[in-house]
Amino acid sequence: MKLRSLFVFVVLLGETSIAQVSNSDGDEKGINIADLVEMSGDWFIAYRDGVKQVQADETLPAVNEHTSSFVLKRSYFTLKKDLNDVFSVRYTMDLTIDNEGDDAGNVETRLKYLYLMTKPKLHSKLFTSTAIEVGMVHRPWLDYEQKMNTYRVQDNMFIERNRIFNSADFGLTVSGNIGPKMDDDFLKDVNGVMKGKYASYSLGIYNGGGYSGIEKNTNKVVAGRLTVRPFANSLPQLQVSGYFNRGKGNSEFSPDFNQVLGFLAFTEKQYKLTAQLHDGVGDFRARYIDSNDPSRALKNHGYSFFGEYRFGRSPFSLWGRLDEFKVEEIDERTQRIIGGLTYRVNKMIRLILNTEHTTVDNNTEDTYELNLEISF
Repeated sequence: MKLRSLFVFVVLLGETSIAQVSNSDGDEKGINIADLVEMSGDWFIAYRDGVKQVQADETLPAVNEHTSSFVLKRSYFTLKKDLNDVFSVRYTMDLTIDNEGDDAGNVETRLKYLYLMTKPKLHSKLFTSTAIEVGMVHRPWLDYEQKMNTYRVQDNMFIERNRIFNSADFGLTVSGNIGPKMDDDFLKDVNGVMKGKYASYSLGIYNGGGYSGIEKNTNKVVAGRLTVRPFANSLPQLQVSGYFNRGKGNSEFSPDFNQVLGFLAFTEKQYKLTAQLHDGVGDFRARYIDSNDPSRALKNHGYSFFGEYRFGRSPFSLWGRLDEFKVEEIDERTQRIIGGLTYRVNKMIRLILNTEHTTVDNNTEDTYELNLEISF
């Protein structure tokens, strides 16, 4: 059903109620339509001058192409429906511009999330808020990180930008908290990214090639995240996370894909600071491999720092990020310095002026953008 048809349907319902769901950082968002379905969306529109943006699931061009144009970077459209107090469903379309072939320039549509979620009533004080997704589901890491570093509108997070894995896959994810829920005031006023007071987790098994990759072997990838608040009562702003992938890269040669990631985050109302360290072998699409032996994956490692500062009650924020990533043996080294100024029009609209300085093997490119983010 086209989006226009959906709105026509809503109008024909007559005396229906449309309520806005809260949309602060880390909280749910969306528009509740007549208590039938919840609709939400994210639109990333930009004026970009610099190297053309390439997503993690696309083929890197042989020569970087300079562009200067208005672009649709990404658009997500989501429908959610509670079937009862235990089961719910989610449907998310991922829209972007087709950059290849005779259809170049057209809007390309594909599914990103399509899953059934169940929240079983375990009646446990240890494992709380348990949720199980099956279908095209969240992987355990990027959804968590993007609720602290909210600048996906600029580009992917560090681990996806360097093509290690992406945010969704075919499989099954189990997530929840360990122990009680964090205080509601803290979740509302400071940051709602981790609702468990002491710990949260996410664990799953996946095809491994991502939501836009067809399965090319019989291997499955196991991935998991554990996040703790070591000083939950005295310093709840501090979170420490560990993450892992274990399996094979998605190719007929099945090279190793093993990874560990450490992550620190300090989230205050006025500012956020994060740091992560990655070390691994291979990647989800089997790109980092020996050119003479595609069954042998190459070691890779890197780090990323991110910070954001909000100027009091003003709508302005200043933010920056530093990434470094290296693939061993082929000596491929990438460094990115990213920074920007944000103007928050309201909870659903942001204007972001940013620049990126990228160096790959001593070749440097600069990119400048004005981004419009609409999130409802």
